[in-house]
Amino acid sequence: MKTIKYISVLALTLFTATSCMNVFDEPEFNVFPFGNNEIGEANTTIDELKTMFASTISASGVKEVTDSIIIEGVVVADDAQGNVYKQLIINDTTGAIIIGVNDVGLYSMTPVGQRIRIDCRGLHVGGYGKMAQVGGLYNGGIGRMNQYLFPQHVRLIGAPDRTQREMTPEVIDESFFTNENKDKLAKYVRLENVEITEADGTALWAPAELDPTESGIVERHIKMGKTNIVLRMSTYADFANEIIPDGKLNINGVLTRFKDYWQFVINATSDIEQIQE
Repeated sequence: MKTIKYISVLALTLFTATSCMNVFDEPEFNVFPFGNNEIGEANTTIDELKTMFASTISASGVKEVTDSIIIEGVVVADDAQGNVYKQLIINDTTGAIIIGVNDVGLYSMTPVGQRIRIDCRGLHVGGYGKMAQVGGLYNGGIGRMNQYLFPQHVRLIGAPDRTQREMTPEVIDESFFTNENKDKLAKYVRLENVEITEADGTALWAPAELDPTESGIVERHIKMGKTNIVLRMSTYADFANEIIPDGKLNINGVLTRFKDYWQFVINATSDIEQIQE
């Protein structure tokens, strides 16, 4: 009888131990080692954020966000190829906005295609040349947020995915270029059947010798019908010394402004499609 009782207790002990070993915590697929995983759901669209701070942006002013405002978007431009510097540009279904961060290598954590949420409380929203931007305070105006502040205000959502609908630019034509629409910028768009004025088969994108002021910027120009758009190119871009494609082009990029001038930013040369005639 003692032997049977002993065997029964031993069997129960082994069953309990085995059962415990087979209990696993559910994996959390949206928890990342970078960023703030406590940031909740988005409660404001990018367009709504621009509208809330419209007067500040249009005056090239700056204002701290004191309310609980969380925006969400997909990164459509990063600093991987160097034409975008210390910035991310995110897009949702209502528009795009620049996120200024005083750091480099942002693409390693927030590459193109990465969905992110930004907790804007404690950050600043303002206009740089009337261009909307989220960032920090710099010399009384809008600038980049501190690199150590960024991880506290960003949350990664899922894995990078370039097939998300926010990665499809809005096709616009020349009729879009009105003063009224300048207030809607930034905007992730596709320009079709355009030309780059300086392209002649030999001209380079942004050689350093064309930047005597050492600003790091060379201006090229996109011609769309009768409209000329400044194409801002960095002398530090990986493709700065490549030849500008000539002829008719389709170009994806971010349409921005500086005061009353239209500007355009491309993320990579893969955003340019040469039309075969």
